[in-house]
Amino acid sequence: MFKIGKVINYYENIGVTVVELTGNLAAGDTIKIYKDGEEILEQKINEILLNQKSVASAVRCDVIALHLNAKVKKESEVYKVSVLGARS
Repeated sequence: MFKIGKVINYYENIGVTVVELTGNLAAGDTIKIYKDGEEILEQKINEILLNQKSVASAVRCDVIALHLNAKVKKESEVYKVSVLGARS
């Protein structure tokens, strides 16, 4: 598991989390979100929005939007769960 970004905003009324990436993320990846060392969420990513368009993947420095199953707070850390033998 390695850090791939941080939450920079959360829009509760539409259930969208905005993440600034420091690593790569693709649809189908599983992420975990932590705040103050506590795990808030683990979820498989079904859709990544970049500039309000669905994309298959995003890279370092992209600012993306995700629909998540839980409320998250700004500055939460986003980690990608790696699968043994898989390339990231």
